[in-house]
Amino acid sequence: YKAVLSVNLLGMIDVTRTFLPFLKKSRGRIVNVASIAGRLASRAMGPYPVSKYGVEAFSDSLRRAMWCFGVSVHIIEPGVFRTNINEGESVHRLLDDAWERQSAETRKEYGEEFLQAAK
Repeated sequence: YKAVLSVNLLGMIDVTRTFLPFLKKSRGRIVNVASIAGRLASRAMGPYPVSKYGVEAFSDSLRRAMWCFGVSVHIIEPGVFRTNINEGESVHRLLDDAWERQSAETRKEYGEEFLQAAK
């Protein structure tokens, strides 16, 4: 989770905050790239929807805070594109890897049926 949040959310927040004084002076605009996954999470996507929901929440809060400075804040929410994050074999491999990292107790609790249903 930390790696995905660092890139997709915390990095975006750091860059935004760095340039915020300039954006206020110029009455500029901020455009953040979120994802439909920030609104509709899938059980197979793990930290990705968490990070994109964070982009949605940060952008919404920032939009309200920047209104009085004349700075507009926008979100782009691309739909589904064929990438490694949603390609079938890649998803199955990620699920299998995640399953293998779980303790025997967790695998027993969820059962093999859970893994197969996720695929």
